[in-house]
Amino acid sequence: MPTFNDPKADADEAYAALRGLAHATRTFENPADTYDVLGNLLGGMGSLAQVIDQLAGAHLAARHRAFDDTGDQLAGETAAEAAGRELLAVKALLDQAYRGLDVAMSQSGKIAWHPEPPVSALGQVNEADAVRTVEEIGTLKLTVWPITPLGVHHRYGYLIEDQATGAVAGGRDLFTGIEPVTPEQAMRELVIYLQAEGDNRQRALDHPDEPAPELMFPEAIADAAHANDAALDARASSTWQGPVQLAELLGAPRDPVPEPEKAGRWISVVFLHGEDADHVLDLIEKNGPDAAIEHLAGYDFGEETVQAALANGYVYDEPPTGALDRTATHDVYTLTYSPSLGHVALLREYDATPDPALLDIDDPAPVERQEPTAAREARSPRAERSGSSWFGRRTGTASSSQGLAL
Repeated sequence: MPTFNDPKADADEAYAALRGLAHATRTFENPADTYDVLGNLLGGMGSLAQVIDQLAGAHLAARHRAFDDTGDQLAGETAAEAAGRELLAVKALLDQAYRGLDVAMSQSGKIAWHPEPPVSALGQVNEADAVRTVEEIGTLKLTVWPITPLGVHHRYGYLIEDQATGAVAGGRDLFTGIEPVTPEQAMRELVIYLQAEGDNRQRALDHPDEPAPELMFPEAIADAAHANDAALDARASSTWQGPVQLAELLGAPRDPVPEPEKAGRWISVVFLHGEDADHVLDLIEKNGPDAAIEHLAGYDFGEETVQAALANGYVYDEPPTGALDRTATHDVYTLTYSPSLGHVALLREYDATPDPALLDIDDPAPVERQEPTAAREARSPRAERSGSSWFGRRTGTASSSQGLAL
């Protein structure tokens, strides 16, 4: 409970509450709840702006009492004034954020959310004419079908049925990228997710004393994926149809994705925020930005990273930075990060070869440029480097994640 008179204790409680809220808002069972959350956040944003303003006033009002560690009053007073000015600038940004949040809440209040259709009705909402692709893998029966894209991202509905136990799960949020994709590719993504789910169940069995990995599917489906791990592994390692462009779907010759001019261009390697960024921000604080760059370089998969950036439009003339961002450069990488906003990003010079020591490899020689793979929304660190190639990957591994939200 708030004390209303102990700033340190109330700040600790506010921090804990915000961390809890960040965890709780990862998913919304009822999207209508977002309106109430926005209302509370709007009030909290106003209070936060007031707190920042009062912190600025405290620094400026008591600057005559400020000394540095060596007892230098001038240095301490200068630091207090600088802190006060920065806090006032942050307060101005929070006022702007408050106004934006107020507008967002007003728009959210205009929405009448409809209930999610049950699994038995999946595919019946504006999808009656969609062609279903069905495949049986072990005891699992998998069905995918195209549905209306979400923004620029093509997505598929899916249904998973375990014919041995009767367990069923489904959804309408299997994202497959920006480029038009075939049902075969969507099926492949679903198989790889199930393959990973089976691996997670095996890991939980092998290490019962460790926290169990978070599941993407209901437990019964995870158990079914584990029971069919051999069949899923075999299917994930088999030949799949490659990505296609819209022109190819219409029977026209396929054109490659245009590449940007190489000079002065940057591609996004990875962007992390929230809890995902906390470890990297701690690493920066303890060991400096170079250590963070070496760590995040593990997200760079060479040609695959380039093609994903091209397909998603994550290519920039200059590394994008915000008003509160800090930057650091090491070799061909530039790191941007903001401890106050809780995010980090790593960018690489387009078509540049990193120092092999950064990637822990012996031979960074690039391979011949290929057609772009299906667009990816996020990437996972390099789990295994096959051979000595910067671009080596393990067959059948989900090399980069898509927006499968359950």
